[in-house]
Amino acid sequence: MKALMYRGPWKMPVEELEEPTPTAGKVVVDVEAVGICGSDVHGFTGNSGRRTPGIVMGHEFAGTISEMGPETDGFEVGDGVVVMPLFSVAAGGDPYPINLSPHRRLTGMNEHGAYAQRVAVRATQLFPKPAGLSWQRAALCEPMAVTLHAARITPINPMQKVAVIGAGPIGLLTMLAARLKGAGTVIVVDRSVHRLELAEELGADAVINVDETDAAAVIQEMTDGGVDAAFEAVGITPTAQLSVEATRNGGSITWIGNNAPMIEVDMQSIVTREMSVRGSYGFDETDFAAAIEALSSGRLNVDPLVEEDGPEMFRGLAAGETDLVKIILKP
Repeated sequence: MKALMYRGPWKMPVEELEEPTPTAGKVVVDVEAVGICGSDVHGFTGNSGRRTPGIVMGHEFAGTISEMGPETDGFEVGDGVVVMPLFSVAAGGDPYPINLSPHRRLTGMNEHGAYAQRVAVRATQLFPKPAGLSWQRAALCEPMAVTLHAARITPINPMQKVAVIGAGPIGLLTMLAARLKGAGTVIVVDRSVHRLELAEELGADAVINVDETDAAAVIQEMTDGGVDAAFEAVGITPTAQLSVEATRNGGSITWIGNNAPMIEVDMQSIVTREMSVRGSYGFDETDFAAAIEALSSGRLNVDPLVEEDGPEMFRGLAAGETDLVKIILKP
């Protein structure tokens, strides 16, 4: 079979690999659609250090079961499935939620993923794909679960004001997740005109271009002192600091961005204004099931997010030559 094999920074050729085999507890899934995640792009450039050469990346995917190993009850060959890429290797059960487990692993990082025609995964990672859920939308279930988890752990009361810093795929899906949680006003901040226009199309109440104005000052004025909750979906010092400056005294800040390993923020502001800052990583099984329900129900208009498909766009994303939002590959 053919696969995109990561061989080192900026090197990911199409190679011919051996067909995966379904050992005990595993199935082989023919990949129908797989999304390009920002973490894969950072892995491709070598900046994050979280992708090891010799791995097939790709963890946002769905497909059709083509082979089944023993001990895989509950599914049949031909079933359409959405794959939850997080799994645990703890022996005898894991007491932790999957996203917090020290035994967690990720398909596409710790073992071969879905930038391939086929991939072997554990049957415990499978969720049935609803008949009305398109393959493109199914590939969005993983990032949707990330944002639903972030919204779930963030205190948001009905009609409160929310800021989303960063209008990439996670930021835009976070905007939708905050709406589902009950946010009344959602302000989206970015520097890409195209992405801010897309945020407006998806329902943002206001958008702010950080290259054109003082975003923190504008948000403070618009909200009479700051938003009730802010989500940071980039993961670098300027955006993390902006999330603090844009939030009211006593407000909540959730960091989803996972780019730079070390950042600087105004700790005295956080302490003296009694702000709550939390990290949000991944999702659990409940979040993943909720993402499938949200995307199959038709309540969310996510189709404008998907703008291109094709592996040639990977290098363009990594080089910053395009501000397209979500690219779905179709093996």
